[in-house]
Amino acid sequence: MMSSCKTPETISGYYSYETQCLGNLGDGTQLVKSWGTGLDRKQAEAQARKNALRDIMFKGVRNGNSSCEIRPLVVKPNALENYETYFNRFFSENGKYKSFVSLHREPFLDRKFKSNPRSDAKVAYGLELKVRVDDLRQLLIKDEIIE
Repeated sequence: MMSSCKTPETISGYYSYETQCLGNLGDGTQLVKSWGTGLDRKQAEAQARKNALRDIMFKGVRNGNSSCEIRPLVVKPNALENYETYFNRFFSENGKYKSFVSLHREPFLDRKFKSNPRSDAKVAYGLELKVRVDDLRQLLIKDEIIE
């Protein structure tokens, strides 16, 4: 019975982590916790950054600190598909996304997923990130993605 209280050594590759808001820094920047997976730390961290931005842009962030609920920036239906070229460039390896998100603290999770056909040998990282939401909003307005 006591073994059920232990912290697991591995994490299921099928679990979906949602971006959480940790706080508002008061300068148009939000502090969020986001998760990413990849074959190595670099890949997982890049995915966590992209996931945070995608959630802020298209879904909003409702988990975490209630004082900093973030509504989606892009509310046009099918915007991701309609502006596919723009967002592919934005999230590319050398894309603009990097200038809107930065590491706040070192990763607090570094574990291997359980082996399964869909996530074999992947690493998961949870990152505390600073996201410049106001600057991101201004870019999307300038580029005529939002009004």
